[in-house]
Amino acid sequence: MNWKSLFTPGANMSPEEAREFMKDHPAESYQILDVRQAKEYEQGHLAGALLMPVKEVTTRITELDRQKPLLVYCHSGVRSKAACQLLLAEGFQEVYNMSGGIIAWKGGKVGGGELQGVEFFMDRDYPDVFQMTCAMEEGLRQLYLGLVDRGCDEDSRMLLERLAGFEEGHKAMLIARFAPVGFAESEEVGIVEGGLNRQQILAHFGPQLETSEEILQLGMMLEAQALDLYTRLARKSEEEKSRDLFLFLAKEEERHLNYLTEELDKVLAG
Repeated sequence: MNWKSLFTPGANMSPEEAREFMKDHPAESYQILDVRQAKEYEQGHLAGALLMPVKEVTTRITELDRQKPLLVYCHSGVRSKAACQLLLAEGFQEVYNMSGGIIAWKGGKVGGGELQGVEFFMDRDYPDVFQMTCAMEEGLRQLYLGLVDRGCDEDSRMLLERLAGFEEGHKAMLIARFAPVGFAESEEVGIVEGGLNRQQILAHFGPQLETSEEILQLGMMLEAQALDLYTRLARKSEEEKSRDLFLFLAKEEERHLNYLTEELDKVLAG
């Protein structure tokens, strides 16, 4: 689909159109800008969105890539419209306001501030960064297997084992492609993709995860959190090897999220 033919610079994009745009484009090819306040962002934002309150847009303009389309949103669409006008005045060519704001968004959202999960990677050299990403993959695999051990019906068990297998394969691919010299897996640290605690997830969601629909919804939440974390880390990383790793991981989490979304659609369709 030729999106440039549908939208002129500064045009509105409905939440449904925005969702299709994000589905059809890799995450690194566009930018999502959240122009609300920090507290609003923490309560729920689109995965991968950069927080830049509207009053900071003109002073932080250098943080944005002029070559990439910008999707801008706020609570209801008023602040984002103003931010779009500021960006257009600064010479940005492809700026789209998500009409209706995040309250009209029917898709998944992620919680937490811009630094959530980042603490696991701060002030680490590349070998330690890679070690942590592998530990998070293993943490998610163990989470799915832990849910199998709690007992579930046959369909749910097969789904959980399939999801655990995906994480095992993903970890093997990471090791083959990015492992530093001398890499050896460390003991699992109890943190899953997105920087969440595995035991807390089990304690909170375990009793509620009895159907394939509920399992897929949990998986989508975790993949969205991971996509958000790796996108933020890629923006913050000054080391090229780490940035390349985070960009790759963001692409993979986006792919996993799309897969889970399609699987949920099948389940809901009966």
